[in-house]
Amino acid sequence: MRSLLFGAWCLIPIPCRAADDWHTFTDLSGRRMVGKVLRVDAEVVVVELKGNSQQVSIPFDKLSPGDVMYALQHSDGPTPAAKPQPAPDATAPAATPAGATDASHLYPRTRKEIEAGIKEIAKRPKPKDLSSEVHEATKQLNIFRFLCGVPSNVKGDMEFSKNAEDAALACKQAGNISHSLGHSTDHCNLSSMGNMVATVAQYIEDGGDNNRDGRGHRAWCLNPPMGKVGFGSGGKAFSAMWCMDGSGTPQKGTWSYPGMGMFPLEYMRGNAWSLYGIDGTILPKVEIVRLAKRPEQPFPATGDIPGHVVKVVHVSRAMMNGINFEPAEPAKRGIYWVRVTSESLHEGYVVELF
Repeated sequence: MRSLLFGAWCLIPIPCRAADDWHTFTDLSGRRMVGKVLRVDAEVVVVELKGNSQQVSIPFDKLSPGDVMYALQHSDGPTPAAKPQPAPDATAPAATPAGATDASHLYPRTRKEIEAGIKEIAKRPKPKDLSSEVHEATKQLNIFRFLCGVPSNVKGDMEFSKNAEDAALACKQAGNISHSLGHSTDHCNLSSMGNMVATVAQYIEDGGDNNRDGRGHRAWCLNPPMGKVGFGSGGKAFSAMWCMDGSGTPQKGTWSYPGMGMFPLEYMRGNAWSLYGIDGTILPKVEIVRLAKRPEQPFPATGDIPGHVVKVVHVSRAMMNGINFEPAEPAKRGIYWVRVTSESLHEGYVVELF
């Protein structure tokens, strides 16, 4: 399998540790400060400022995504769930509420609507300033986003693509994928595969032992407020996707992979599922039940669910206030109820793989 790298997720485990050198942090207003990571608390990074040795706490929602990832990599403290993006625009395509109270919310789109949406995205015309490869990769990204219930009008950006190509070429020159090479490598998903279009599905799958817990590539691909994206290749061996953008339309509610309601089996990559936009500081209990027929209403938070219980073998914290979980059985056509519960959380939704 080809290697992937983004932030704290890579094929070579990176132990959490205190930073040995200084880092320039940039907040969302563009202000900069040079500091050393001391630890990460629930929703902040504690930094020692270089100028006066003062210790300050910086909220994660005030930092750029790249600085958030740097802090998570260089901390001895607990890893927090990334906070969701700012308040959404009501015009964004609504994800199915995981706590839906009636059957109409369980299936946000019909099978015909799903198929029509995929065709519409696939036929979108290529902008004059983009290469065919970048355009095709952008369309692939939008198809996955459409199926997962987040805005699917992300635009391929020429400047971002130049930055992504620079990152891919830096990896090529170094002979490996690393976010410490400069050249925008700290703003990109990185792959050892040169085919930009094929890497989209690779990022969605997010395989490999060191990607298993976080699956950060997938989370960035499905980040709701992404409005622009860039893709670049270093040839046959390396490519990059500029993924850190928040210029699009955020949204409220939850979203998932595979998407809620109808989901084409051909777009399942690997065997890890994800649910984003949920609150809570502890890992919840995750149950998956294969149903004999479509549910007419949501199942309750407790009690048995009629059907075949699919064992869940792994649950981990994800970005975007999310979790990743793995059913023991490979995905196959059928109707599944997913129930996610804790003392303060009850989320339930249906996934019908067709």
